[in-house]
Amino acid sequence: MDKFIEYAPIIIVVLGFILQNNIFVKPDTMKDEFAKFEHAMEKKFVLKETHDLAISEMKSDIEEIKDKINRIYDKLMAG
Repeated sequence: MDKFIEYAPIIIVVLGFILQNNIFVKPDTMKDEFAKFEHAMEKKFVLKETHDLAISEMKSDIEEIKDKINRIYDKLMAG
């Protein structure tokens, strides 16, 4: 008990510092910060599924364009 009383002022100062500077995050604060972070990430990045869908649509469009170019080329060469 004597050791506790000896270190009590240091413990009080450390606890005061922790409480004053919000060293530990409270659950509701963490939820709000996570929501902000998630919103920021949605602005910067897309989901992999969305990316894959867009790429597959672009590939099909490119294939269609190539097919049309080949048909035009064939008509020009035949005519």
